[in-house]
Amino acid sequence: MFNSLGQSIIDFLISLVTWLPGLALGVILHEYAHGYIAYRNGDPTAKSYGRLTINPMAHIDLFGSILLPLILLLLNSGIVFGYAKPVPINPSYFKNYRKGIRYTSLAGPVTNLIVAFTIGLLYGLFFYLVIRISGGLIDNGSMGFRVFTIFNQLFMNTIYINIFLAIFNFIPIPPLDGSKILASFLPYQAMQRYLSIGRFGFIFIFIFIFFIGRIKIIFIVVDFLYNACTWWQYLLV
Repeated sequence: MFNSLGQSIIDFLISLVTWLPGLALGVILHEYAHGYIAYRNGDPTAKSYGRLTINPMAHIDLFGSILLPLILLLLNSGIVFGYAKPVPINPSYFKNYRKGIRYTSLAGPVTNLIVAFTIGLLYGLFFYLVIRISGGLIDNGSMGFRVFTIFNQLFMNTIYINIFLAIFNFIPIPPLDGSKILASFLPYQAMQRYLSIGRFGFIFIFIFIFFIGRIKIIFIVVDFLYNACTWWQYLLV
């Protein structure tokens, strides 16, 4: 019993170490990108509120950044998800209203894809160095193998979580980024009516998260993008 409890604690701690850094990196850079592009389009709101920074303390949300991921890990849900405090944006400052909304909304998920691809390159470098240094020989059960396994999982999880964050935010359910991108192409009145359902959007979002395991196309896209981010693996075959 105690051995099982101890192993469960170790597994949970390993999950924390291998999931949370990638999630934190993803949500912080996602929000920073929103604020930066809004600023470049004439909106100083994020800067004036001290949110145009990559300092984690400026973006961490108690529930979305800490409690929700911990709950999902404790439940062994298979999906680790979270979010940071949304960067404040005032579209009335935009030099071009539609382009400002469109590019500011695109900035977050596109940044997550860039992070995923960049981490994929670092993962390839890590894999190459491990093979080069060890000669491809790491004994199962050794300390080196355990460290390699943790770093390997950290890279994989960071890529996966950033791909998932990008895809999730592209979904056109207000107030997700995809809805604002879509709305920027609609006539003004249709845009306002569409975005107005954002106050009920979180209901639809939680329903979507509940049923996400049944939406196979999402996992097909995630796997495709993961393989694109780790293209170097095909050179090892």
